[in-house]
Amino acid sequence: MRFPIDTSRLKFLVVAPAEELRQFEEGKPRESWARRTDANGEVLWRVQVVALGDGDAEIIRLTVVGDPKVGQGEMVRVTGMTQQAWEMDGRSGQTYRAESIRSEGRQAAEKTAGSGGGS
Repeated sequence: MRFPIDTSRLKFLVVAPAEELRQFEEGKPRESWARRTDANGEVLWRVQVVALGDGDAEIIRLTVVGDPKVGQGEMVRVTGMTQQAWEMDGRSGQTYRAESIRSEGRQAAEKTAGSGGGS
């Protein structure tokens, strides 16, 4: 089960470049592994961010459909974030997913461009 996370009081800082996820294939080098896709066949990407809120910070990896086109050091807005617990071969953890990850700078530029009135 995926649990929704309210990100309205959090800030996110990208700490590593986005990377395309690959499907593990035993005996093959990582470069030749197939791209990981969602149920619709869209390629999954992972972005490592620091989640900042209420005086705390935590580094998490977010999975998102498509290249989010964000870079290291950018503040981003995360929408539609969910968390899911997993367990496999005696190991366990949590995965985080987002509907979108967008640069705060890009959003501000789009709002400014969109607010210009026609003459």
